[in-house]
Amino acid sequence: MIADDHGPEFVPSSAGMKHQSPVQYCGFGERTTLLQKALHRARHIAPTAQIAVTVREENRRRWESALWCIRPERRFVSDTRMMSSLTTAAALLSIAADSASNVVTILPARCYVANEWILSSALGTLRKMLPRIPEGAGTLGMIDIDCAIDEDYLVPCAAEEGPGLTVLGMAHRPVGWVAQHLRQQGAMVASGILTGYAGVFAAHIYRRWPELAGALDKFTERATRGENQIRANMHPQVPSSVLRSLKWWPLMFPQRALRVFRCGWRGLHTARAVSRIAASCPVTIDSVLQGSPQFESRSELPSRLGDELCQAAIRTGPPVRSYHLSGITEIHHGPEQVDRSDRS
Repeated sequence: MIADDHGPEFVPSSAGMKHQSPVQYCGFGERTTLLQKALHRARHIAPTAQIAVTVREENRRRWESALWCIRPERRFVSDTRMMSSLTTAAALLSIAADSASNVVTILPARCYVANEWILSSALGTLRKMLPRIPEGAGTLGMIDIDCAIDEDYLVPCAAEEGPGLTVLGMAHRPVGWVAQHLRQQGAMVASGILTGYAGVFAAHIYRRWPELAGALDKFTERATRGENQIRANMHPQVPSSVLRSLKWWPLMFPQRALRVFRCGWRGLHTARAVSRIAASCPVTIDSVLQGSPQFESRSELPSRLGDELCQAAIRTGPPVRSYHLSGITEIHHGPEQVDRSDRS
């Protein structure tokens, strides 16, 4: 789970607060913050002991109490915004080192979801589809009745083989009329959720950013608390352009997309998108971090989802490893899913 992803901040003025709060640490009318809800999603995928998070040191007072249940060695902490992508890469490479056949699910914490159990079902379906996806990685594409504000769009086409849709490219926050045209042509809102084999993620890092991989190979420092501390002065040889470019976008990172209907997903990439969500929430908006995760009771899954979401998928074995990064959730299935040499 990625909690250190940079985005707009939010001031809950109705609550009388003076300081801005990063969106993922706000509740939007609820005591449960977006970060805590992302942790809740991760717990449906993997045991707490196998959840890993990526966070930034500057926000420690906001996330530390919420992550009390995450073991220190599963926390990847960066000291600057620039180094946050390095924490993601470090977590992925550490999982791939355990086994290239492990399955990783990356979950962004900075997002708003209206229908949690549609998303939960979609995550399960995507994991079951993975062994049949030639690229070894897939994402969720969101389709809703309401127009999404300032979102990225996936541009798909029918796949020649295997499940899901082949992703041809991505349109980055197109203007309104372009976004409407894209939706009419079948484009989906990009969720930022990715599920794939750890070896596929690791191979992508080594192939596209060898300097980054080399720096992480030399990473040995650990804080006394056991946290994985990623500091800028430890990796001066890594160009800033490399750190900025660590994205899992098609076609740079080939992937399939599964359509998800009426999930109510919002990526909250801009202040305008955040304001739209805030305006629909109660006036008692609370962005104060709670002492421990407040997990919601399970609601009933709607009886009908989108056609693709309801398709039967092949069964896979139970997960044997899973990590949740504060922004990344990594799910590891046994090596019988794929030959290690094929995915490394």
